[in-house]
Amino acid sequence: MSRGSWVLFLVATLGACSDGTLPSTPPPPPPPTTVAVAYCAGLEPTWVAFQDGDAAWTQAPPTPSGSNKTFRHEFSADRGAIATLSGAGGNITVLSVLYGTPAELVTAGDTNPRDCGPAPAKTLLGTVAQLDANETAFVSASFNSRVRVSVDRTFELKGLASGPRDLLAARTDGSDVITRLILRRDIDVPDSTTLPVLDFASAEAFAPAVANVSLDGLGAESAASGTRLLTDRDELTVSLMIGPTTDVTRPYVALPESQLLAGDLQILAASVSAATTGSARSATLYFRTPTDRTLTLGAPLVLPTFSTVASAPALRLRAHFVPQSEYDRSAVVSYQQGTTTFVAISMTAAYAALTETGYDLVVPDLSGTAGFDPAWTLHTGETVLWSAVRIGGTLGLGRDAVPSDGATRRGVSAAGAL
Repeated sequence: MSRGSWVLFLVATLGACSDGTLPSTPPPPPPPTTVAVAYCAGLEPTWVAFQDGDAAWTQAPPTPSGSNKTFRHEFSADRGAIATLSGAGGNITVLSVLYGTPAELVTAGDTNPRDCGPAPAKTLLGTVAQLDANETAFVSASFNSRVRVSVDRTFELKGLASGPRDLLAARTDGSDVITRLILRRDIDVPDSTTLPVLDFASAEAFAPAVANVSLDGLGAESAASGTRLLTDRDELTVSLMIGPTTDVTRPYVALPESQLLAGDLQILAASVSAATTGSARSATLYFRTPTDRTLTLGAPLVLPTFSTVASAPALRLRAHFVPQSEYDRSAVVSYQQGTTTFVAISMTAAYAALTETGYDLVVPDLSGTAGFDPAWTLHTGETVLWSAVRIGGTLGLGRDAVPSDGATRRGVSAAGAL
């Protein structure tokens, strides 16, 4: 109990005694909060530790939870942290630390169905019809599998996960304007199956919806923009990227709302490179109805101030960010040494508000934590590459964030070396 609280308690006690009544019993402290951070089996980190407030770091073992692996910890403080170690192939290590409220630490997990499916191994084959000499077709069946149809009108979609897939095909004219779309749902066929012909003159094809998007905050920079379809299977590219162009208002192509299922959303995104201001900026909107829209780009990044907290037994850096109202969700700084060591520190706005130092992202001292290997973190005597990211908007944090109609996300990033 703080000194001020003791004074108030003493005054209340004396007042109670003066009128002949007994002092009231102070309320008990709130019960601890149990946090469970879940990952799909196979995506879980190899090492996890938690910090309750400013207490010592504690390693947490995984426990099976259905098809997931879950890491649990009890919190008494209103803020805490989770540190995880993941590999990225070979001897690459990624040490990630998230500072947040106990409820926010679950965003470090990943049970997103688009990440948790079987390893991509399936290929789909097909052909398109009704494509003139000056026209081009693009076919997409996942976020990472989109192909341009070859001269002989055939295509091959590789690297698809097993199970049902959605397929989206777009036909463009000689000016890269989309003229027809085909959307097939729930394609579930064996590997290397040849699909029925995608005929852009058939009843299966439909005209795209076209509306305008205005980019607020663009300035003199050039921006690229485009749209995607988000289904319960994956993200599918709807349109070619427009730009980069300095046009503040430009058209965008989307699916008519009549083509959407109940859980579908469309994604309208714009991005600005770091060439002019040193900051790459982006804005994203989730929507269903294709109408004239506005995307708001935030200001360039105010670069963090770096300092050294300690140089032994490991290099511990501090990155201090000033508040930027457009990016009111989180701040992230990532470090790289050599080609194998990566360290990422992130902090939510709620955690920053609970401290006296704000967005003070410090590489923690994990040397005394069970199971921690000093090789996972930074060391002196070698160049450190850094990148910084700020995030704002209404979309939740983490891979498991569930977007809704009207949700937004703003981002800004910059990079350098120390």
